[in-house]
Amino acid sequence: MTELKETIAVFGLGYIGLPFTAALANVGYKMIGVDIDANRIEKLKKGEVPFYEPGLKEGLDSHKDRIEYTVDSDYAVKNADTLFLTVGTPLLENDHPDFSQIDASIESIGKNIRPGQLIVLKSTVVIGTTEERVAPMLEKFSGMKVGTDFFLAFCPERTIEGLALHEIYHLPKIIGGVNKESSIKADKILRRLGGKTTVVSSPRVAEMCKLVDNLYRATNIAFANELGMLCEKMNIDAREVASAVNNSYPRTTIFTPGLGADGPCLSKDPLIFKHSAMKHNVLTPLVDGCVIQNKFSTMRIANMVKDHILKNNLNGKNLAILGLAFKGFPETDDLRGSPAKKILDSLNKEGIKFDSVRVYDPLVKNFMNYQISKNIYHALEGSNIILFLTNHPKIMNIDLDHILDKIKKPALILDAWGNLNIEDLPEGIDYFRIGNGVKKSSRIN
Repeated sequence: MTELKETIAVFGLGYIGLPFTAALANVGYKMIGVDIDANRIEKLKKGEVPFYEPGLKEGLDSHKDRIEYTVDSDYAVKNADTLFLTVGTPLLENDHPDFSQIDASIESIGKNIRPGQLIVLKSTVVIGTTEERVAPMLEKFSGMKVGTDFFLAFCPERTIEGLALHEIYHLPKIIGGVNKESSIKADKILRRLGGKTTVVSSPRVAEMCKLVDNLYRATNIAFANELGMLCEKMNIDAREVASAVNNSYPRTTIFTPGLGADGPCLSKDPLIFKHSAMKHNVLTPLVDGCVIQNKFSTMRIANMVKDHILKNNLNGKNLAILGLAFKGFPETDDLRGSPAKKILDSLNKEGIKFDSVRVYDPLVKNFMNYQISKNIYHALEGSNIILFLTNHPKIMNIDLDHILDKIKKPALILDAWGNLNIEDLPEGIDYFRIGNGVKKSSRIN
């Protein structure tokens, strides 16, 4: 790909910003990657990628001559023609959005902005942020007029971890500029990545589209788990129900039950939607129910473990957790919003003490100061409480008979994603599969 004259800076080199940087370099742009984490910047300069994303290291290595990394945001603003913001928008303890990272970036940009520059937000924000917060701040710090002296747009990132570098090129891009010229400038850059571009009438529409994407998925997850809980009580397999409906009725797509909508986006974005609605005095009972159901769908695993321990008066409690990232497929090593961490934190808070805790994930290298087991069988050795918490392909379709000699009976196995293949249960094992319920032994060892 021929190198272009235009230089683009990306603020925030996380799971969104770094793949986006690689993709823009791949289509010919000269890139400046900006992050406040000096350690991350030094690693990137050495060619080390700080997290797992298929094809990312290869993409960065292939175009390293087009990419520079810095912690100096002022330098980036002064030397780039277009600026993309992919910084984090976490929630505070009161579930209100934390604007601090966006505000810091906007202040730096505003103080150094040049006439004609384009600023594009990709971070998930409260609806109205681009026009009501970012634009006034940029005008205040720069003394210039948005839409005339410089240009501003919101373009939501829609990729998922594990498929980011594929989806950046193929997913439709939604673009909402503060005026027509802002949208045209953003469209010209993003169109080069490939895929369809859809220009909407305002940044507010684009901001809403981002929240709707994730809210739809979070709501479907909540519904699937509510369905699953009823199926458990009725001795029905919810996966069979979902499969039959999805295959026979084109207007319905039901997810299969598992855990709640965890991770850095699906657990957060419904609350950002709710916060947006509260600003306009709009009630959100459906979203409220979605949030409650998703939290419960994950945390009930901790309750099941606690109830099992108390019911059986267990003295030796050896826990094994299989699957530590917030999701298993597409695979990632991202621990933000990890259900494994939430469940373990809850058990610790309840005062449940384990004699041993063994953890395993095919990609995660560090988890809450626990040593990561070298494989699934090492994690299961001597364990009598076993939690399968993700659908990573390497911990799916496991025959129970292959692990019986590793675990210690009596044992509890909680299977969140249909990880185990079971023809029959031996005595001494309590087995619970989400969406299907408790399975009883019909044989004696």
